Amino acid sequence: MKDVLQERLDELGITKYELSKRIAEKRGSDKATTVSSIVAKTFDSPEGRRYSNIAEIVEAMGGEIVIRWKDYREVKAM
Repeated sequence: MKDVLQERLDELGITKYELSKRIAEKRGSDKATTVSSIVAKTFDSPEGRRYSNIAEIVEAMGGEIVIRWKDYREVKAM
């Protein structure tokens, strides 16, 4: 996941600080410093972060988190 997040950041051509600014604005704050630590820690070790932090970062980069179940089954409607 670490590589996926960094790749997307690079694609967008923004810094972690700019991403922090976007998240802070969405939260209603004008201070990126309030979330810059969360962003940095999430990029360094996403496996150890809270889901809500990862989801917020993914959304701020124009994405969404999708769960795909592998046990497909058919259900007859009628």
